[in-house]
Amino acid sequence: MKLTVLGKYGPYPKAGTGATSGYLLEEGDTKIALDMGSGTLARLMAATNLQDLSALYISHLHFDHTGDLLPLRYLLDDLDIKLNVITQYEDSDWYRVLFGSPRFNVINIDACTELKVGGLKLTFFEMKHPARDYAIRAEGEKTFVYTGDTKLCDELYRAAEGADCVLCGCAKPAGFTGPHMAGDDAVKFAEETGVKIIATHFAPSFNAEKDMPKHENIILAEEGKTYTI
Repeated sequence: MKLTVLGKYGPYPKAGTGATSGYLLEEGDTKIALDMGSGTLARLMAATNLQDLSALYISHLHFDHTGDLLPLRYLLDDLDIKLNVITQYEDSDWYRVLFGSPRFNVINIDACTELKVGGLKLTFFEMKHPARDYAIRAEGEKTFVYTGDTKLCDELYRAAEGADCVLCGCAKPAGFTGPHMAGDDAVKFAEETGVKIIATHFAPSFNAEKDMPKHENIILAEEGKTYTI
């Protein structure tokens, strides 16, 4: 199982180099894109052929996780293909704008959903965020979890039970009280679960190398890097 970081910033990209949330998970022939933030489509195209993509997962509908969905539709038109898109249903104009294309085969999920995509079993856990967000757990030869955006919560512990790696939106300064995990939350989570964490969702102004607390089970996501899970 491999994970490539396409974009790691939020709520907007870093000047000159960064993209917001987007990742590519691969196991064998199964390839699932995770979120489609601003600037990630070009990097996804460089990492794989869109025709080979098994599905796209959208954790929640905030702009920094969905920004490249609209230009993606132009690309799918040019390629004359459809794409499976896994997300939650929301009765909103924004949901209809994002997913109203006939190029998207939309599969709506909730916390009771279990899917089989290629060689991966997918389950979902509702996180704690102002926009409803679901963590995705992918089980194959290894077990991987992507949180999307969340505060530390009981469902995150459930999602991560027995996992080999958690891609965790936790790159906020210690003591942060907003709707995201902070670095000290990540340390607590790592110590209590023993899970390996790839920390992501960096504010462009946040100096993670300096200000994220150090822990042997936490590494900082690097754009363009592919990790073996």
